[in-house]
Amino acid sequence: MPHKDCYEEFPILKYTQLLVACCIVNTIVFFFPIRLFFLPDIVVLSYVIYKFKDINQDVSSIFYIGLALFLGYLFLSPEPSQTEYVNNFLVPLKPFVYLCIMSIYSRNIPSFSIRNFAQTIVVLYPLILLWNASLYYIKFHPPLVNIIRDARPYFMFENNFEITLYINCFVILFFIFKLRDIKYFVLMSATILLAGSRSGLLSFAVVCIFYFADANWKQRAFGLISAAAAFTYVAIGRNITEISLGNIDRLQTLNAMLTDYNHSFVEILKVPFGHGIYQKIPMYICEKLPYFAEWFNGNSNNCDPIMMQAFYSRALFEYGIYITILIPVLFFLLIRRETGSKVAFVIMAPITCVASSVGGFSNGIAFIGVMLSIYAYIQSKDMQQKKLKLTL
Repeated sequence: MPHKDCYEEFPILKYTQLLVACCIVNTIVFFFPIRLFFLPDIVVLSYVIYKFKDINQDVSSIFYIGLALFLGYLFLSPEPSQTEYVNNFLVPLKPFVYLCIMSIYSRNIPSFSIRNFAQTIVVLYPLILLWNASLYYIKFHPPLVNIIRDARPYFMFENNFEITLYINCFVILFFIFKLRDIKYFVLMSATILLAGSRSGLLSFAVVCIFYFADANWKQRAFGLISAAAAFTYVAIGRNITEISLGNIDRLQTLNAMLTDYNHSFVEILKVPFGHGIYQKIPMYICEKLPYFAEWFNGNSNNCDPIMMQAFYSRALFEYGIYITILIPVLFFLLIRRETGSKVAFVIMAPITCVASSVGGFSNGIAFIGVMLSIYAYIQSKDMQQKKLKLTL
C-alpha cells in the first residue's frame, strides 16, 4: 500500500497535536518573556550551513553587489560622534547578507513539503492568536470588547513580523500551488483582523488585488465579505480611518526623519549613501520620536537609528536614498529569476509593505517567508514535471 502524507491521513489529529504544542510554547513566551530577536536568523544561518554541501547553482552577480554593500557599510561608515552608546549596527547589515544568501541558495530547496508547511501555518496561526488573546485576558482582564485591540496577539514575536510569513504562506497555497479553497482566504482575513497590524493590513490589501484578479466569482464574493470585515475592524481599532501625522506613529517617525533634510528631496540626494551604520540620530529628531527612546533603551540620549522602527525611515538615514531603493529592486530581481515577474510581485508584497512599519528587509521572519515562497515555486514546478512524465 502506498504511503500517504500524514496531513492527509490524520489531519485532525496532526493539527491538534501541533496546535497544543504551539499553545504551550506561546504560554511560556507570554508569561516568561525570552529574547528571541535573532532566532529567525539563527534558523537561516543553520540552513545555510546545512545546505552548503549541496550548493549546485550559478552565483548571481547580485551576490557581489550585496557583498560590496556589506563590506562597504561595515568598514567605510563614518565613526560615531557619540561613543558612550553602541549602535545595533548588525541589524542594518542584514539586508546585504540576505541578498548574498538568495544569490547562492535560491535553488537549494529543502526536502520537506512546503505546501504542507504553508497549510499548517495558515490553519493554525489564527487559532494561536485566539489562544494568546485568552492569555492576555487572564493576565490583564481588559473589557472583552477591547481584548483583541489591546492584546495585539502574537505567537513568539511581534505580530508585525509574523504576519509577513503568514501572508507568504497564503501566497504559496493560492498563487503557487493553486489551492483555491475559499477557506484559506477567510482564514487570512481572520488573521489580519485578529493581529490588528497596520502593515499587515497594507500587505493584505496588495495581495487582495492579485487575489481578486485570479479568483472566480464565488471566491470574490466570499473574499469581499471577509476582507471588508478585516479592513473595517483594523481601520477602526487602530485609528487609521483618517491618515494623518497625529494618529500614525510611523508617519510621525518619517516626518521627524525628513526634518533632517528640511523636507527637501534635493537635500536627500546630497547624502547619497546616508550617514552610515554607526551614527546616532540627531538629538532634535530623537526627541520627536513617539517615546521610542525610552521604550527601547531607557535613555533618551541613546538615539539609535533602530528606534525609528520603519525600515524605509531608518534606511534613508543609514544607507541614503539610492541604496534604500536598490535593496527591494535587487530582492525582486533575484525572486523574478526563479519565479517570473507576476509571482515575484506577489511574493514581494508582504516584505515590501511591512518595511513601512517594522523590520522589512532586515527581518529574518520576512526573509524566511520570501525564501520559502521561492522554494515552493520550484517544488511546484518539479511536481508538475513529474505528473507530465507519468502521463506520457
